Amino acid sequence: MVLVMLIVAALLCLGLGEQWINPFAANGQDAVILWELRWPRLFIAFTVGGLLALAGAWFQVLLGNPLAEPYVLGVAGSASVGAVTALMIYPESALLMSVGAFVGAWIGISIVMAFAHLGSGRMLLAGVVLAAFWSALLALLLALLPRSELGLAFAWMMGDLSHSDLPIPLLLLTWGLALVCGFFLSRSLDALLLGERHAEALGIEVKRLRNRLLLLASAVTAIAVTAAGTIGFVGLVIPHLMRLLFGSLHRAVLPASAIGGGILLMLADSVARTIVAPSELPVGVLTAMIGVPVFLFLLLRRS
Repeated sequence: MVLVMLIVAALLCLGLGEQWINPFAANGQDAVILWELRWPRLFIAFTVGGLLALAGAWFQVLLGNPLAEPYVLGVAGSASVGAVTALMIYPESALLMSVGAFVGAWIGISIVMAFAHLGSGRMLLAGVVLAAFWSALLALLLALLPRSELGLAFAWMMGDLSHSDLPIPLLLLTWGLALVCGFFLSRSLDALLLGERHAEALGIEVKRLRNRLLLLASAVTAIAVTAAGTIGFVGLVIPHLMRLLFGSLHRAVLPASAIGGGILLMLADSVARTIVAPSELPVGVLTAMIGVPVFLFLLLRRS
């Protein structure tokens, strides 16, 4: 079912734009637009959305909290600080911005995980507080940034798939490797959901498993944020939706999340570049409009 949805969504997203293009009958200028602009952007949206959804699913198991995801943990904020800092050092360098985002994402995750020994609840709280700190620091950096660079900084902060410097084969390879790693860890993740004691009784080294999850989720988040900026709530919405559709076993949830996250971001990006064409909305705004109500609903449900 998810694969059918992927094919339908891909064809729809290829056709959508300032003008509709039939993917099966494109020629001339339409073919150039289709193959050189829309196809690459479609792949970027699919891989970034899938990586964010996988990272969200891993963070939720790692912290034992269904509200955990990269954006809520402040990783997006720390990545933004890194990107804007790089932009201040060397203006108009998208590549250096990506490097700064990668470093910033790792710093943010490392600080959050320093609170791991206090328990998952306090670690999540630390992430929320740190997100506020990164926002304040980001506001300070933006106030110091030259006006000529504000447009690029704001576009990246709100999610931008049009300026990705990471090669598409690298993103696809990362998506595939992340999915394979998740598949091999799926049984251990199922056991960890039942509690640490239960997992240890089954012979699982819980501390080692948590370290692996941290490494995977951190790397995947950093690459996704580096590629497309701060796109929130994909890692929150998709894993929950996939659990509702396919149950809680990670052998089904993780592949479905990797594909479902890609579908969501492809559709959101298509709407973002179509609804006010020829202008373009930030895709992160649309995902936040979907994710915030879901987050509040889950919060009320847990309380």
